[in-house]
Amino acid sequence: MAHEAKDRRVKKAGTSNSLAGTLVAWFVAAAVLAGLGVLASRLFEWQQPVIKLSAAASVLGSKTELVATVSDQGSGVKEVQAVIRQGKKEVVLLDRQYPRASFFSGGPKTVQAPIKIDTAALGLSDGPAEFMVAARDYSLWQWARGNQAIDLRAVTLDTKPPRLRVIDLPTVIKQGGAGIVIYGANEPLVHHGVTIDGVFHPGYPVPGRKGEVFGAMIAIPYNTDAPKSVAITAQDQAGNAATLPISLRVRAVPKRIGTINLSDHFLAVKMPEFAQHYPEVKGTPIEQYLVVNREVREKNDVQIRKVCATPDAERHWQGRFLRLERGAPMAGFADYRTYFYQGQEVDHQVHLGVDLASVQNAKVQAANNGRVAFADYLGIYGNAIIIDHGQGVFSLYAHLSEIKVKPGDEVKTGDEIGLTGTTGMAGGDHLHFAMLINGVFVTPVEWWDEHWIRDNIDRFLTDGKE
Repeated sequence: MAHEAKDRRVKKAGTSNSLAGTLVAWFVAAAVLAGLGVLASRLFEWQQPVIKLSAAASVLGSKTELVATVSDQGSGVKEVQAVIRQGKKEVVLLDRQYPRASFFSGGPKTVQAPIKIDTAALGLSDGPAEFMVAARDYSLWQWARGNQAIDLRAVTLDTKPPRLRVIDLPTVIKQGGAGIVIYGANEPLVHHGVTIDGVFHPGYPVPGRKGEVFGAMIAIPYNTDAPKSVAITAQDQAGNAATLPISLRVRAVPKRIGTINLSDHFLAVKMPEFAQHYPEVKGTPIEQYLVVNREVREKNDVQIRKVCATPDAERHWQGRFLRLERGAPMAGFADYRTYFYQGQEVDHQVHLGVDLASVQNAKVQAANNGRVAFADYLGIYGNAIIIDHGQGVFSLYAHLSEIKVKPGDEVKTGDEIGLTGTTGMAGGDHLHFAMLINGVFVTPVEWWDEHWIRDNIDRFLTDGKE
């Protein structure tokens, strides 16, 4: 009996070991098969590469540079080709091979292939053509030929620059004044405007005009007697550029000269405010003041130009701009100021706005319809708001005690946006109001005048419609 029990235990143990071995074998086989499946899925994947071009490439100019970004997250990129065809002529623009890092890892997952098209050098002519970019990966699919992606598109070759013409422009424009130039082209444009001494004023389509007719708001800086260079500049869909010089007659404006005496009390009250925002403000109170009046002022102006660099393409404003209610003028636009401290001349600056004083904490209204582009502390301007009125026209409200709007808010003419105050470089409660055209300060007086707007802006947009 004892031997029988022992035999049964041995037989049972053998059966258990056999079952365990079988299970292990099954697990090993399953793991191997799974590994082979994963490997096969990587080696024989069937996802095509993805091709993206840096530009729409529907119209190509005399010299066009594109970048084809090709990605393949499976077996990697093997080759990229670019071809242009016109009639029976076919030109290979690019034929690039990419090495395999290893058999299992394949080629690079993403590549960028520059494509240069010089139509004259390639013997191509203006007119229709076909442009193709093809990419292939390292997959063993398709009998090891791999997966191929093709971007084939009809294009137009255009090597001729646009023809520009002047339709209307200001007869005369004052120093620190604004105006509008109306011009046309013989084809659609993608980038255009009026450039004055290196400052670009973008153009926008003129509603109601037939064909390609545009208007660009322009500004003459307060200190410009005669611009050295004024031209309409344009670029068509193919990248062809054209320049048409124009002439503007500038009327000089008498200089307004004033003095400001800096007191120790003013410095003691004001300098701590700036030190909180600008760590570079150090030294004695007058040394701090000079840093603010020079370096901080320049930083603020750079920031303002940056805000004004991307105006809304739609014109929001209508009619004249509002002036602070019952606001008495305290300082004018383009006042040349000399600063004195303890009887000594210490600085010179130009005041680029109009100071208006009413009651303390007076309500400040949006001067016209627009979108709030900036609402924050702005150095010498203190708490400030900049409103984008569209197509290059901006208004600025400074020294506020309270800001009641935020960037992105849509405002209507007369909406309350803040309260007057003494923040920034303000000696007393007032509003510093400024107007800008594409970042260039201009006199607000013109924009407060309904007749000036009608005669110098709106008339140009409606007269002589084609």
